[in-house]
Amino acid sequence: MKLKRGLSGFWAFLYRSKLARAPMPFWRVVVEAKLDRRVKAWPKRHDAAVVAIYVWARTIEEAEGLAVLAVEDDGLKAMTADALKCAPAAAPRQQPAAVARSAFGFLTSAEDETRAGGASRRDARA
Repeated sequence: MKLKRGLSGFWAFLYRSKLARAPMPFWRVVVEAKLDRRVKAWPKRHDAAVVAIYVWARTIEEAEGLAVLAVEDDGLKAMTADALKCAPAAAPRQQPAAVARSAFGFLTSAEDETRAGGASRRDARA
């Protein structure tokens, strides 16, 4: 999902030009989560997913908590969440909120790699 442009894009330009100030920090939180198959029918060959959540929050703990809640709404169980402060890419909010997320990056289980046939490709030379 792309961040909506228009006013958000114009506001991000004003921030980069130092003409506007953000009311609170903007965070990019990367969450690794297990797929919850009871909530949603996820593909069988995938075991986990990685997604970036963009959050307006005052503290790093608040940003990670909001990102975990956003991921749980999509039918995932969060394992880890790592936040990094970045330049705003969306219009500011008065209250802390998760405003957007990236596309899911799926991770396959280790069992599928060994069953896929033969040796691991990690030692392969180009």
